[in-house]
Amino acid sequence: MGKFIKLALGAAAVGAGVKLYKMPNKERADMFSRNFVKAISKFSNGLPEPEVNSSCDDVSSGAQKDLVTEATENSKWVLGYSQKSILPDDILTREYCIGGVTRLPARFPSGVLDDIRVRVICLGTTEGELSVFAAVDCIGLSNRCIRTIRQRLSSFCDENNIASINISSTHTHSSIDTMGIWGRIIEVFINNRKALIKGEGDIMNSCDEEYLEFLYGKVIEAIKEAVQNKTTGKLYKAYMGKSSEKSVSEDAPLKERGIKGYVWDRREPFDCSCQLLRLRFVPDDKNEKETILVNFGAHPYINSMSEKGKGTGENISGDFVYSLCEYLESAGKNAIFFNGAIAAVYPTRLYADVYTFENQAKAVGNELGRITLAMTKSNEEIYNDELLNPESYEAKSIIFKDRESNYKKWVEAKGDEIIEEVELTPAISLKTKEVALKVGNPIFELISKTRVGNYTVAKSDNKQYESVTEIGVLELGNNLKIAFIPGEIEPTIVGGGDTLKKEFAFANEDFSEGTLKDALEYEDLTVFGLTNDACGYIIPDNDFSMMFLGSNKFMQKIFGNHYLEIFSFGKETASTIVKAFKELK
Repeated sequence: MGKFIKLALGAAAVGAGVKLYKMPNKERADMFSRNFVKAISKFSNGLPEPEVNSSCDDVSSGAQKDLVTEATENSKWVLGYSQKSILPDDILTREYCIGGVTRLPARFPSGVLDDIRVRVICLGTTEGELSVFAAVDCIGLSNRCIRTIRQRLSSFCDENNIASINISSTHTHSSIDTMGIWGRIIEVFINNRKALIKGEGDIMNSCDEEYLEFLYGKVIEAIKEAVQNKTTGKLYKAYMGKSSEKSVSEDAPLKERGIKGYVWDRREPFDCSCQLLRLRFVPDDKNEKETILVNFGAHPYINSMSEKGKGTGENISGDFVYSLCEYLESAGKNAIFFNGAIAAVYPTRLYADVYTFENQAKAVGNELGRITLAMTKSNEEIYNDELLNPESYEAKSIIFKDRESNYKKWVEAKGDEIIEEVELTPAISLKTKEVALKVGNPIFELISKTRVGNYTVAKSDNKQYESVTEIGVLELGNNLKIAFIPGEIEPTIVGGGDTLKKEFAFANEDFSEGTLKDALEYEDLTVFGLTNDACGYIIPDNDFSMMFLGSNKFMQKIFGNHYLEIFSFGKETASTIVKAFKELK
């Protein structure tokens, strides 16, 4: 697929001519896009239209409805937790494709570094219905998959007072391909194009439906178990860092700095979210474990890569998410992680000069787990806690013989500052909305026509290609708002930043719709990315361009780094989603 895309893009560039370089950015982008569409369309000619969009049912289908529960004098939070492995027993004997890195031929697992899991919490109050929130260690799940799970649990939801089921993907790049675009796509494309045009042969499926059925079963098991495990208790919020920030000073307060040093943005102008949110549920029954929910934005991609002869990228792994949750579990907690605004945001590879790729992922997860627990403690408490003491941590690894760990630097920079933990009033509101996204990227039109990938794209009544997705807003305790985003959103769309300004944008114009923070009128807005869908990258309209001709420095100097747009539905995706949130509010 990667070579195919570059071929099409190259053809588009040639078609645009040598005048591209001298044109203003917007004109250049428009000309390039037109030629790109023409190049891709040649592969689509003669193919029948996709079937009617099966995702166009009401978002309420499969047990999904809005929920509003106000606090009363006797209200208490209710939470249940469960987790299940989603690693099949035959992982090394059957050819499962690895999702997350475009490579030909397809990648198959050569080993297992650590487990991949589904983790679930059911959450509500004693005064109302429950909602379910699941985090799956996979590259992504389409809205079709989400609704399949909801429909199979419809009766269970009715019987157990469950208003909604919401499923997020952690987006680990070392998991089994659940989207169907990282496997035998060339074989499937050629076969299906021939079958559709000439009527010869059967239609092949690029998505591993057998594994998806296995996954559905494990998710359903975990949801049912979480509901059975529910208990009453108190819920606390603590967070640090800004939702979008280009450069936070190292000397800035922890409240602003957040996890700067652990995440970075690879897309200019490098506006990055450094925010980490922690929710802590404390059961009334002291014999029950606390549950820790962690949220921040970064790609779990470390173990999926291979650079300079290090790493194979062919091992199954939950990446840093696994290590983060493993650390919290070692501290006696239940753990669950929800990814955030991750467009081009990646974890910093700690100690890359001496650590293997595998140990880098472990280091990132381990240290972020420590920070999750340490942020609300004094330094005296940290140094008196064996699990949090940075000197104890460093003593366990030979690499810290001649250097300080990033974690110790974080503790020292923190100083006497303690992040406040706030108890949340037992009140919950959850609203969802169906959104039709215009599909202007011809790649997704072609994918849909040839039945490649787990996407549902079809022509609407106005003859425009669309894909139906959904958004949501969760409010907890009247002082925490969480936006459910169906893809990988640029952090500036959430909290603001240079990308939204015309002087930094490709089209030399401002982003017209403003931020999600403004749309929902909430300063410290939190994002759960890849939730209830995986519709690709969400890039500000004003900085959107299909002009990506590779990572060569010369090409990027001329055309910019617009790789993300290749895997985006189109230019209007961001503005459509922001408008939808305004309507939802």
